[in-house]
Amino acid sequence: MRIFLREKADEVLKDQIDPKTLALQYPEYKETVLKEFSVLNKESNVEEIAAIINTYKAKARFAMNRIHKSGNNQKTLNAFLPDIIKARIAIDILQQSYFIAQSGKTSGKIRFNLWDGLILQKVLFKKSFERKPVSLFWFKLFWTFITDKKILMPLVNNKGIYCFYSRTLIKELSNLVGKTKCLEIGAGDGTLTTFLREMGVHCDATDDYSWGKYIQYPDFVEKLEAKEALGKYKPETVICSWSPPGNAFEKSIFTMDFIKLYIVIGSRNPLFTGDHEAYQKQDAFTMEYNQRLSALVLPQSEDNAVYIFRRKTD
Repeated sequence: MRIFLREKADEVLKDQIDPKTLALQYPEYKETVLKEFSVLNKESNVEEIAAIINTYKAKARFAMNRIHKSGNNQKTLNAFLPDIIKARIAIDILQQSYFIAQSGKTSGKIRFNLWDGLILQKVLFKKSFERKPVSLFWFKLFWTFITDKKILMPLVNNKGIYCFYSRTLIKELSNLVGKTKCLEIGAGDGTLTTFLREMGVHCDATDDYSWGKYIQYPDFVEKLEAKEALGKYKPETVICSWSPPGNAFEKSIFTMDFIKLYIVIGSRNPLFTGDHEAYQKQDAFTMEYNQRLSALVLPQSEDNAVYIFRRKTD
């Protein structure tokens, strides 16, 4: 059994070590995960994969609770921290497998040809990796001519970019939020909040800065964990784009009486975004998968999802 130094254990518990580094630091746990994944094959469906991931998540949640209740007792840390590490490694491996499948490349550097790069830079970005509200008309027109569509998202994921927001989507979201006090949690580089503010929405942005190695956080994105941010701002409307799969914070949203509307932008696949278990178990809000808004998330995909949760009234 490994003996975990308290400082290292704290970094793991606070999710301050990215999964790839965890896999390098704890190769025996990566090996265990890969052995358990060996039961999967090309014919395995989403439900089979989800079952394995949900098992990891359940063990990780149980481990977190045991460690917390023990007051970070050393013996408890040594016994249960491996379950948390293995869960994070497992989810990362599956996500990387998905990105490889999307890009069609198993090795080498992913890059666009000159033509694709010039078009996408003009249509999707203001400069460098700074996104802009995307014109649906121009996107649909030029997307037809992109020769290597599959590599767009794998290429930008390491910049904390998981989707692009069409102008129409931003307008629709601003109408949904209206004049209510809005908070974006897990805001990343603050792109969505910036777009909403430009539409006159009162929206604050927070993030736990766990992706500091990849994202340049602007000053207006306050460094706060999601639960702490919700308690501080007490928003009527909460919005979250591409929340981590099986995260620990979304379920708390459904227990806070001051929240009337929760808007989720992400994937229909529970392996890649959101606490779908919490979505289904909660009964304080109605849940709507909005197909029209989902089609306004770019690049358009059947996996894209905009969920709207509205608090039930008596």
